[in-house]
Amino acid sequence: MPSSTAELHARFRHLRERSPVHFDADIGGWCITRYDDVLTVLGLDAGDPDPLPKRVITHAMKVVRPVVTLCAIELLDADDATFAQSLAATAAEAFTLAHGVEAFAATSLATTQAFLTNAMHALHDHPAQAELLRNEPALARDAVEELLRFDTPLPLAPARRTPRPVVLSGRTVEAGEMLLPFVAAANRCSVKFPGGDRLDLRRKPVGVLAACPTSTALARVTGEIALVRRLRAAAR
Repeated sequence: MPSSTAELHARFRHLRERSPVHFDADIGGWCITRYDDVLTVLGLDAGDPDPLPKRVITHAMKVVRPVVTLCAIELLDADDATFAQSLAATAAEAFTLAHGVEAFAATSLATTQAFLTNAMHALHDHPAQAELLRNEPALARDAVEELLRFDTPLPLAPARRTPRPVVLSGRTVEAGEMLLPFVAAANRCSVKFPGGDRLDLRRKPVGVLAACPTSTALARVTGEIALVRRLRAAAR
């Protein structure tokens, strides 16, 4: 396995360009890395719980927002690891209590913590982008979507079995095969997102893919609330 995010994305880029439907004998399945192909695979049933309806998520977020806001303010002086871990735990607990479905509790925690960690690393590595967001907080929603795209918190969505032959990037994968949809690779696909390896908080990306849309909804709102506050606190 690659030892860094840069190496991981270099590997993804190689696969997208040279072998977008790549059979890995060790895994026993096909690694899928191009955006349109991953989108097709995500449309196959993985046997996981269905995403929560939008109305349920909307209601839950009304409960979550004030809880996350207060927690983010209380944690502004914490180190990055504590900030991400504690804020994610609080957000996930409030989200689970609000919608009353335990099935997404663990994934909500993992997704939100990974997103906050990835986002803070990305902003640290791109100080001009961090300064842009610090000075223009109205960019928060688009910035969070771009950060979700740039370094997707859960890089691999649950595997699917092909119920019938599926054509991906011109290759036919027969029925009964395992497909591994690498959403992190797809979210940097230059066909869908030109200059996909570049972080651009003004990008306004549309169609960012997620391993779990329900848990990503929580990560998205938590980031919108917390990241600008975190950047401004760091600049004090």
